[in-house]
Amino acid sequence: MTIKIASRSSKLALAQVEEFVSMCEISDYEIVKVKTEGDIKSARGETLFDKAHFVTDIQECLNSCQADIAIHSAKDTPARAPIGISRYYLSSKSSKDVMIYRGNDKFDSKMRLGTSSLRRELQALHFLKSSNVAALSGNIDTRLEKLHRGDYDCIILAKAGLERLGLLEELNYQELDWITASGQGTLAVEFDGSRTFLGLLKELSDIKGKCAEDDHDNGTDIRIREERSLLDAVGAGCNSAIAIESSASYGDDFKLSINGEIYGKSEYISFSGKYTHDTKTKSRPKSAFYEAWEDIKSQDGLRLLDEHN
Repeated sequence: MTIKIASRSSKLALAQVEEFVSMCEISDYEIVKVKTEGDIKSARGETLFDKAHFVTDIQECLNSCQADIAIHSAKDTPARAPIGISRYYLSSKSSKDVMIYRGNDKFDSKMRLGTSSLRRELQALHFLKSSNVAALSGNIDTRLEKLHRGDYDCIILAKAGLERLGLLEELNYQELDWITASGQGTLAVEFDGSRTFLGLLKELSDIKGKCAEDDHDNGTDIRIREERSLLDAVGAGCNSAIAIESSASYGDDFKLSINGEIYGKSEYISFSGKYTHDTKTKSRPKSAFYEAWEDIKSQDGLRLLDEHN
C-alpha cells in the first residue's frame, strides 16, 4: 500500500520526510506537497506570525483523507494537537543552535546579528550582550544568501536543519551552548487519532514499528509530550521566549527531568521539574511538567512571558 505523506514543499521539509521514511524503513510512499499560509507569509518577508500557520494546512490533508501521515518539525507544532489527530515524536538530529559567520570572524557584541526568533534574540541579549539584532526571514538558503551578501555579520540557525541539508561543512560556525526550543531537531508525525503510531506503521507498511521501538530507548516521545504539557499550561506558543530541555532514563525506575528558561526584556529565570516512577513501590509523585510549572509561577515567570504579548 502506498503511504501518502503530507509535507511542506521546502527542501528542508522534504528532507525531513526522507529522514522519516528511512528511519521507519518505508519504501512505498508518495509525498503530498502543501504550500501553507506560513510559507506565503514568510515569502512576503513577514516574521511576526504564529508558526501554526506552517502546520494547519497540512493537517487539513489528514482531515480530508488526502494523506495518511503528516511530517513536521516538532518545534513548529502547537503544544496541543487538534481533536481527531494523534501525534508521535521521533528524535533525529541535534537540538542545538549555531552561530554562522559571514567571514572568518569571531563574535563581537556589535556585529549585526540576524534571527527571526524572539527566544534567540533575547538569549543573544542576555548571554552574548548583543546590541545589534535584526529580523531575518526566509528559508535556510535565503537566510544564508542574506548573510553571504553582507546584510548581516552573523546569523543564528538550528543545527538540525543544516545537518539535514548537508550544509554544515561549508560554513564557519560555532555551536551555542544555550537551551533551545521544545522539539528542536525532532520530527512530529501526525495521523488519524483513531490509530496508534505503532499500529499505523504495521497497517500501512507491514513493518513492526522499528523506528518507534528504537526511539523508546531515549524516551523522545514522552519527553516532548511532557515539554508540550508545560507549554500548554503556561500558555506559551511557538514564538514565546521560552527554552526547554528534558531527559529521560529507564531502569528499576523511570526518571524524567525538565529544565528551562524564560526570557524577559531585562531579566530571565531558570526553572526545573523532576519525575521518578518507582516501579517497586508504585509511588507516583507530581509530574515533571507540573513541578516546573509551579517553579515558574513561584518566580513570576508568567509575567516575563506576558511582556511580549
